[in-house]
Amino acid sequence: RKLVIGAILSLTVAAATTLALPIAVRRMIDHGFSTSDSGFIASYFIMLVGMAALLAAASAGRYYFVITLGERVVANIRRDVFSHVTTLSPAFFDSAQSGEIVSRLAADTTQVKSAVGATASVALRNLILGLGAVAMMVVTSPKLSGLVIAAIPIIVLPLMAFGRSVRRKSRQAQDTLADATAYASEQIGAVRTLQAFTNEKLVTGRFAGAVEAAFQAARASILARSLLTFFAIFTIFASVVAVLWFGSRDVLAGTLSPGTLGQFLLYAVFAAG
Repeated sequence: RKLVIGAILSLTVAAATTLALPIAVRRMIDHGFSTSDSGFIASYFIMLVGMAALLAAASAGRYYFVITLGERVVANIRRDVFSHVTTLSPAFFDSAQSGEIVSRLAADTTQVKSAVGATASVALRNLILGLGAVAMMVVTSPKLSGLVIAAIPIIVLPLMAFGRSVRRKSRQAQDTLADATAYASEQIGAVRTLQAFTNEKLVTGRFAGAVEAAFQAARASILARSLLTFFAIFTIFASVVAVLWFGSRDVLAGTLSPGTLGQFLLYAVFAAG
């Protein structure tokens, strides 16, 4: 519980500090440069350095708490799963491969650690930053934020479809890796029998085939993730450029200050990220 509370507090401070940066930038552009007041500009730069220090400290705390939490959760899972396996009936072990059980204890729990640790932390941070950035965009310029909000479904719906494909291929890659590990474990456990019947080439060939299947599954997963990354980056930042273009026209027309456009652009980039 202490790790969870520490992670949430660090995450909240980091997100709040990040969302406050564009406001300081806007005031510096609109007031500092226009009045040529070097003292005013210096005070804002000092404040920005202080905010950067706070952001760095909060980010470091978030990393420590979240990664430690992931290690703690996975250690508990490995202990409980192994404890459960030892209580199963002999019939289970007649049908299950011991190598696959070991693979699930090692490789699968590592995936859980990644999800509970870094991935969950990034997802929660992005959720807070995304909602906060959209809210601040509406406050900064309702007109421009309307364009961004209208583009969100066009971007998110295809990403959700890509995400399902990535998840399915990732699961298949994990299963084929477990099969290869299970086969290797079984053969190593019976190596005396294997060598007595001179089956080294047969076993090596089968294991090579299992490893190749695992590689092909992993490559399919990587390709799906690559396509997802391309589509996400292109569509999201193309929309940011379009919003910047509309905003620049308002600045030229005098209906929007340069600092306000800079503030809105930073929030748009946060939301896009």
